[in-house]
Amino acid sequence: MPQRIGYLTGVFDLFHVGHLDLLEQARQQCDRLVVGVLTDEWAVDAWGSRPFVPLVERAQILDQLRCVDEVVVVDGVEAGWLTGVLGVRTVFAAEGTDGVLGADELDGIPVPLISALAARRASRSQILRAAIDQRQSRSSVA
Repeated sequence: MPQRIGYLTGVFDLFHVGHLDLLEQARQQCDRLVVGVLTDEWAVDAWGSRPFVPLVERAQILDQLRCVDEVVVVDGVEAGWLTGVLGVRTVFAAEGTDGVLGADELDGIPVPLISALAARRASRSQILRAAIDQRQSRSSVA
């Protein structure tokens, strides 16, 4: 029986409990979870500013999580690469979590492959929330 490979992508800047919840939800729905970490350049194009945490550190944080099986650095989401090279069967979309792509940001991904994950928690840290809100106020895409 082939593995059910899932994929979730985002910037994962200022990693917090909301990100962890999404990753754990995604991992529960597949046999193997691949996480795409969007580059700083992608963030500059989408947000108009660089992430607070450098790409290498964001990737290292994700790589150390038990619920993540593989981390790849990406400049976007390409359906052919996901389904062909990685063998992805489900592309997870975040609803209401900053820095993780939602369904409306997964251009080119066939709708039957997309599975929405609801945000359960956000960070209670006032400092972290203020930094995230500041970044989002500078951008039309967060």
